[in-house]
Amino acid sequence: MDDHRLVQARNPTLVRFEQPFSSFTYVDQKYGGANPAIRRLFSIARSHAAQTLMVEEIDPAGIICDENGEIERLYADYQMKGLQRISFWRSSFETIRTGVLREEDCIGYAILKRDAVPSKKYDRWHVFEAVFEKYQHKHNCIPNPMEYSVALGTSIISLRGLLYAQQNTLNKVCAHVALRSVISRAIGRDVSYSEINKLSRQVSSPHNPSNGLNAEQIRVVLEGFKIGFRDFDYTSGGPDDRSRHPYRRYVYSGVESGAGALLGFRLGGPNIQGTERHIIPFYGHTFNKDTWIPEADMAYFQVGEDIGYVPSESWTSSFLGHDDNFGPCFCIPRLYVPADKVDYVVELLRPRVRFGGAEAEALGLLVLYSILNQLDHEHLTNNIWLKRFAEHVQHSTQTIVLRAIAVERDVYIQHLSDEPDWDDNRESAEMVGILTGAIPEVLWVVEVSVPQLFAANERKLGDIVLSGKADPIDHESSLSAFLFARLPGLLFFSLGSEHNGERFLTAPSRVVSHLPVIRLEF
Repeated sequence: MDDHRLVQARNPTLVRFEQPFSSFTYVDQKYGGANPAIRRLFSIARSHAAQTLMVEEIDPAGIICDENGEIERLYADYQMKGLQRISFWRSSFETIRTGVLREEDCIGYAILKRDAVPSKKYDRWHVFEAVFEKYQHKHNCIPNPMEYSVALGTSIISLRGLLYAQQNTLNKVCAHVALRSVISRAIGRDVSYSEINKLSRQVSSPHNPSNGLNAEQIRVVLEGFKIGFRDFDYTSGGPDDRSRHPYRRYVYSGVESGAGALLGFRLGGPNIQGTERHIIPFYGHTFNKDTWIPEADMAYFQVGEDIGYVPSESWTSSFLGHDDNFGPCFCIPRLYVPADKVDYVVELLRPRVRFGGAEAEALGLLVLYSILNQLDHEHLTNNIWLKRFAEHVQHSTQTIVLRAIAVERDVYIQHLSDEPDWDDNRESAEMVGILTGAIPEVLWVVEVSVPQLFAANERKLGDIVLSGKADPIDHESSLSAFLFARLPGLLFFSLGSEHNGERFLTAPSRVVSHLPVIRLEF
């Protein structure tokens, strides 16, 4: 599915990007100036200190040929009037030859496509796709990036990032391009719009793709690509659903584990006629260690409420996502989209994972309360960090921090083997071997911390480890997905349930203080 990226170019040209070059003038002259997404590409390049723009004419190949055929079937007079691959470089060069184009100098690329349908008086450029490197800020968290190979000049460049695509309102609208962005990362290959439209027609046929996709069609598309997800359609529920199921929890869980999320909302304002909707994809988030919200929320604005814990999401200022109308790589404040405007949200799941992050956190909290009941005076006296854990998790305090992250077994085992605690202790090889043989290939790890430790140091006191493949709750046990828990100095294994709660077998752990949290981002 990389054919359209690897096609060799015709007539490459180089443009010096430094002053007095004007991106505004260039976009006005070359692309009509009316597309904010194209302007956004040049703005991102400028913010990365680009020195050179390379423009290449290319022939359609792969999924671009596929798209042209689909549009021709919809509109007999369709014409593709232009196809360019542009790339931005932080180095300055005047010739294109082997050795000049260095992979580390590539900021990003885009494929720009001009479609025309004379019968619709339609003739415009759009961004068929674009990939830019991550903005280099340590608190921009982008788990599980994709790696894209693209032919640029005489070289094949590998670029890590998240795919952006823009609608053309002919064979694809916002839902199609949002799905392509998240699906390509989830399955590790690109997808065509004809594949998405073929699946969506299983729900509604005949289906005109320019009319968009509804929630049922989005579900069918995700299921067709064998992608697990948890979603919520607020249009078919009750009046309290938006407060009981806040959309931001779904978005955060999806992006924190590196699978992604989708958010669909209604447009507002006096010029909206009827109901107009839009949907955007998310792929990451920011982390603000100095935010006031988590502790102030518990101390000032939810006094006495039965909250139970502080979600790690509270340190998120913005979600990172694309908006096909405006371009790629935006920070979207976590609470910016009004809850009463949100109609649909999707949390994508990692492969083979069967339940979502909110369920994992709820189970983790249940385990912690059960463990708290089993800790005795000797446990708390022997380990100061275990005592601090108990102080934060008890009902009168409830300032324990939980962060749910879905990972593969090998990732977690390597984390447990390699990371030393604050006193430079590592888990014993014998215990790591026992745990390796006892856990499935996919996990939810609910990391347990306290506010200052989590925010300032990005460290944790322990983990509640759940099977990602199990049903989180069944009729036999409220903790059917529970595998084990690790807290400073102790490991906990379930012995089953009694009338007064869960019982645990304990084993010693060499990790007696705090560890770094699991990091999946680059």
